[in-house]
Amino acid sequence: MNTPSFPTHLNALRNRLKTAHASHALTLQLPQMTLRIRTDQAALAQTLSDYFAPCLIQPAPRSQPDLEILALESSEWLSLGENWQDWQREPGKSGRKDAIFDFSDEERFVYKVKTGMVFWQNPHQPTAIGPVNRHPNQVINFALTQYLNHHLNQGWQLGHCAALTLQNRGLAIAGLSGGGKSTLMLHLLELGQAFVSNDRLLIRPDTTRPGQFCMRGIPKWPRVNPGTLLHNHRLKTMLSPHTQAELSAMPADALRQLEDKYDVPVQTFYGDAAIRMEAPLDALIVLDWGDERAETTRLNVTTLKDAPELVAALAKSPGPFYAKLSEDSQLPDRNRRFLANGQPPNQSTYLATLGDLPCWVLQGRWDFEQALVLIRQQLER
Repeated sequence: MNTPSFPTHLNALRNRLKTAHASHALTLQLPQMTLRIRTDQAALAQTLSDYFAPCLIQPAPRSQPDLEILALESSEWLSLGENWQDWQREPGKSGRKDAIFDFSDEERFVYKVKTGMVFWQNPHQPTAIGPVNRHPNQVINFALTQYLNHHLNQGWQLGHCAALTLQNRGLAIAGLSGGGKSTLMLHLLELGQAFVSNDRLLIRPDTTRPGQFCMRGIPKWPRVNPGTLLHNHRLKTMLSPHTQAELSAMPADALRQLEDKYDVPVQTFYGDAAIRMEAPLDALIVLDWGDERAETTRLNVTTLKDAPELVAALAKSPGPFYAKLSEDSQLPDRNRRFLANGQPPNQSTYLATLGDLPCWVLQGRWDFEQALVLIRQQLER
């Protein structure tokens, strides 16, 4: 159990992080934001450079990014105890994942229970500390969270969506975790033009096209289970011949339940031209289907305001790292307020801003081939 000196211990950690040396740096150019990542680990810098290759830029001398984050290797572990508060997970999720400690109104420490990673979320230099070389994906997520937070404070809505462009139309795909968003998106990408996002998507009304909508992706590659790779002729080469044979011998239900995530580097398999960070959004495809249903797969057309129950599939909490800026943009130093523990997404805000968004609802039996047929027919109308 932590001692009463725990906040003092965190303060000492803060002071050390403020003067930490990080000789490796990479700069990402994202829509309306330049993000620099500095680290003291050459191996992590190389991993991040490979992952973010389509977004990397060589900054001009003495240029300053919009935000800089640190990622530092450390063996110092902050044990959980009475000072930490478990972050409440979304409905349907179980197990301990994150714990938080609010050091001040503008500073929050987030502890990853399974990995021992610690994140210091603050407005000046957000920092990841811990076994960063073993968990680069958590550093990637932390960096992208800063980009996401910036947009949420500009009035964008966060969607639990994959997204792509197809026949010059922007399509987002929403559904509960495990519903097949990434799998359907990759099927459609075989017919489409560009990948936009995999699991999180920023959406808002288009200020230049009244009555229309636009979207921005989070540059995180599709993360899929081996069954998705096995049934995709382009991506199955990510699996060894031996693994393909083992998976092919598994019962369909067992293969569908197998959890072993692979990152799909879109630029490797589809080319750099098949990546777009932003695009118009013409329709939201909502997956309301299941593999146990007997009915034939069908597509119904509606809007969020006419079917408000669909917001539950779209809405996504920004999580413990999000701090909302005060509404008064004229203040020289706007205050921030962290998202309260357990606070669900505000569905009324989604309806108010995105109520007229067209929705194509896939219902009935889980059938990706039939879904492709139905979506292409809808695009041609």
